[in-house]
Amino acid sequence: MELPDLTSIDIGQLPHSLQALIECIGLENAYQLTCAYGGRPKYIPKHRARTKLADVLPADALDALIKRFAGVALEIPKADHFLRQLRNLQIQKESAEGSSRSLLANKYGLSLRQIGNIRRQEHDGR
Repeated sequence: MELPDLTSIDIGQLPHSLQALIECIGLENAYQLTCAYGGRPKYIPKHRARTKLADVLPADALDALIKRFAGVALEIPKADHFLRQLRNLQIQKESAEGSSRSLLANKYGLSLRQIGNIRRQEHDGR
């Protein structure tokens, strides 16, 4: 799976549970984890050998996750949080380049109102 460019993600805009995961294992690893297990609970065992998380995470990230959350069933957030933010940034960029609301609404399958709200978020953030 190809990793999208996550450098423009505003971590402060993500849910707190996702922020805690990012703090623990890093942005890219948190993204990989949400893609693999997002939207459902995942038990974090006390020993690395007892989990398939090693298929998704590098050893250092898995060790950090176990150290912090061992014995807990984590509700893994969905990857949608990342993807929505990346989509909105792309919409803002295309809007700034002159794309119309109706063109963007058709391209991204959103309503004109949603496109307006996304465009307004950019102006409110300045």
